[in-house]
Amino acid sequence: MEALSRREEEEVEAKVKTEALKACDELVREFADCARGRTVTIPFMCGAPHKAMNACIKVHMTEERLDAAKLDYISNRSERGREAVEKLYRERQEKLLRMSGRKENNPNFPGGERQV
Repeated sequence: MEALSRREEEEVEAKVKTEALKACDELVREFADCARGRTVTIPFMCGAPHKAMNACIKVHMTEERLDAAKLDYISNRSERGREAVEKLYRERQEKLLRMSGRKENNPNFPGGERQV
């Protein structure tokens, strides 16, 4: 398996965690409601909702899911890279055209027409 950079790995983990939090939305909401307005008493008053939320997240953030997400990221990385390069190329071409004051329909531009 190809290696991911630390940034890419963090990005994949954040995506999987976001998906897990969405899947456990009701339990996350229950814990948040319990914790609202509390500080020191959270561990004592909200222990059960916290444990339920963590158990749900643990089910949805398994090593298998992380590995699958990493493989998916690697398989799509080259496609995203190609698209990013094409976008950058287009942006640079447009910037060069604006800087030169020419438009695409310039007769010196391949396939263009004469400006009036």
